[in-house]
Amino acid sequence: MKFHDLAIGQRFELDGAAYVKTSPVLASRDDGGAKFMARYVVVKPLDGVEVQPKAVKERLLRVGTVLAAFETYHARSREVLEGEVAADRRAGISEALESGRRDFLDAIAED
Repeated sequence: MKFHDLAIGQRFELDGAAYVKTSPVLASRDDGGAKFMARYVVVKPLDGVEVQPKAVKERLLRVGTVLAAFETYHARSREVLEGEVAADRRAGISEALESGRRDFLDAIAED
């Protein structure tokens, strides 16, 4: 089981030591001390309780909605560029933004 799938307060074993999950990223050893835990670390639940992982809900997005949101973001980025970046640096940054925009649009283009 992965650390991420444990409930806060649940006990588990890792490398022969017993821990308690105290936050989404921390665990405390039974004998003291805390340890950062990556979500993907595989642990062994103690006390015979194993929490089932949460089901991942798939969400479909409409292409038009994504494109509209992206174009809004892109337009706002260009506004910030014009207002916040020195004129001598704008051309290169503007070109990079446009290149990134084309790459994004190409990546989501329907075949």
